[in-house]
Amino acid sequence: MNNRLIVLAMGVFLTISMPAMAKSIKIHGYVTNVVSLTVFEIEDYKITKDLTLVLDFEKGDTDEPIEFRPEDIRVGTELEISGEYNETTGELSAKSVKVFLEEHKKIKRTALIERTPQIDKSEDGWVGNFFADGQRIRVETSTKVLFKPNQSERKAIEEREKAERKSLGNQNKQRAEELPEEERYTRPLESLDQIGPNTFMSYEGYRQPDASITAVRVEFMRNETEKGEADLWKKLTPKTKEPDYLTLKPGDLNIPQVGKFKLVPSREAQDYVRQLGEKLIPSNQKTMQNGDPNKIPFQFYLVDSKDPNAFATPNGVVVVYSPMFDILQNEAQFAAVLGHEIAHSVQEHTYFQQQYHKKKLFAISLGAAFLGGMGYGNIGDIINTIVAGIRNGYSRSLENQADRVGLEYMVDAGYDPREAPRVWKAMTQKLGDRQTDFFWSRHDNNTTRRSYLMVELKNNYSELDFDRLERNEEAFQDVAQVVREARQKKGKVTVKY
Repeated sequence: MNNRLIVLAMGVFLTISMPAMAKSIKIHGYVTNVVSLTVFEIEDYKITKDLTLVLDFEKGDTDEPIEFRPEDIRVGTELEISGEYNETTGELSAKSVKVFLEEHKKIKRTALIERTPQIDKSEDGWVGNFFADGQRIRVETSTKVLFKPNQSERKAIEEREKAERKSLGNQNKQRAEELPEEERYTRPLESLDQIGPNTFMSYEGYRQPDASITAVRVEFMRNETEKGEADLWKKLTPKTKEPDYLTLKPGDLNIPQVGKFKLVPSREAQDYVRQLGEKLIPSNQKTMQNGDPNKIPFQFYLVDSKDPNAFATPNGVVVVYSPMFDILQNEAQFAAVLGHEIAHSVQEHTYFQQQYHKKKLFAISLGAAFLGGMGYGNIGDIINTIVAGIRNGYSRSLENQADRVGLEYMVDAGYDPREAPRVWKAMTQKLGDRQTDFFWSRHDNNTTRRSYLMVELKNNYSELDFDRLERNEEAFQDVAQVVREARQKKGKVTVKY
């Protein structure tokens, strides 16, 4: 906002400073920096609050007592601020502050780990620190470290128990069935040989002042692709018709139960998206043998559209909408988008995450849910099932997990993760800070998304040598120009005689 007034007085132009105008706004985001008890930052907003201001609280679905003082506001605290905003100085004078206490409760999460945790077994228990789910996790001797059999392993145990009961009679049958599930199937972890890459880890713990999580319980279970999941992958197998790259005629992409798309008729652009996507696939997926049912057959496509977006299906079909090249500024930002979508597939957000505690009831793909909501395709009653799945299963926690894990993929591939939050800055500059459906977002706006990523960088990547990492702006902009030209000329014969 311009706070200067230029006037003509006695033939001379004078610049008069005007008081900055403030406007009432509300923002929702995560604290990215704490300056003092009365000053902190959320993304680009500098918030000031009076010490006498009474905080409001959003506890969520818990009855456990949580003590929170104003001095407990730290990097990563989720807040909703209403107040007067000065656009010139970027200062927001808070009139009300609501604290979301999710991170201050016991954290309970499940994630597919891609590296064996670096923990050691002592006489008193397991100890160590490791990085998983985009978090620094600490295991102490008091931590319960357990191993839980997956469905196939449990079936084998039940068959063995059945045989034992048959040989011993039925006197032990009732006793075994009365045991809690944890005692009947879950056992203390004996050795790291029991786990490895492609293992699911459920962990519970508390956030520490240094942003690490001290776990009170960690439970490992080897991943397996169940029949229902394999069937879903098959149903979502895409059918493609290659573009005519000579005449720039778009190709076709048809994903059953998801929708039909027009492929951008540029071989260079399609190869670029595919090669970058393959570079971001996590190493444990890359090293799996072909034919392993857990190996995701990733495919990457660039499709024409009016709106920017991207989505991924459970079987690794990653689709990027062409307007993303109009918004993003470099290859590292594009890697953030692709990494986020790859994480959705790897973490099995459309199937396993919903069913881990519910016997894996049927869930439809991420892409189908998104496209159904956007009006693509005619999939009838299935959409109702999809919408229910979104409401029940695809909470902000899954989006946050995809963001955290996507940062890991970026770093492993050699890209500067600081460009991930800048994706949402670019979104805001082009589209405004509005509520968004990008990448299954359940966040209120781009500020929330960007501030969350900024917190993750500060908490978990502060010691990273950013100088060795890439952004690749020139290479990306070259492809962006190719995409724009292909969209402008699609279907027009360019052969010269």
